[in-house]
Amino acid sequence: MTLTLSALKRLDNTPPWDWPEDTGTALIEVLRDRRAGEDARILATELAGNSVVINDEMAGALLTVLRCNDESENVRSRAAISLGPVLELCDTQGFDDPDLVGVGERTYRDIQSAMRSLFFDADVPNEVRRRVLEASVRAPLDWHPGAIRSSYASDDEA
Repeated sequence: MTLTLSALKRLDNTPPWDWPEDTGTALIEVLRDRRAGEDARILATELAGNSVVINDEMAGALLTVLRCNDESENVRSRAAISLGPVLELCDTQGFDDPDLVGVGERTYRDIQSAMRSLFFDADVPNEVRRRVLEASVRAPLDWHPGAIRSSYASDDEA
């Protein structure tokens, strides 16, 4: 299934439990297709965070987008936010039932590590860093309180 912007909009208006079985694969294709339009990539990135389709491969595709300096700030920011729910689910549910959380513990740790690195990388746009922090605090870590304090103390209103 190839997802155009109109097909993505239809998915967005469909309950996730009614999505076609190959939706995850199709979303990954859009995430990897740098020629897809910005609106389509943002919507695909948003949908990719849904618990119905999130898995190790999807999380990896979102991380690739998030880490890529050539991606737009909007797409990268959306990728960060889309990883937040799976972080929270892993943090609260653990890894005893892999079908419940969707990703393995290694992927969970990779997401956390990438988000920490991106937040502290001054070359990453501020909006992306802000979204990384917003998403990552859903699974609290030791570095979060200091990051939040420094964010509030900065001159950047956002």
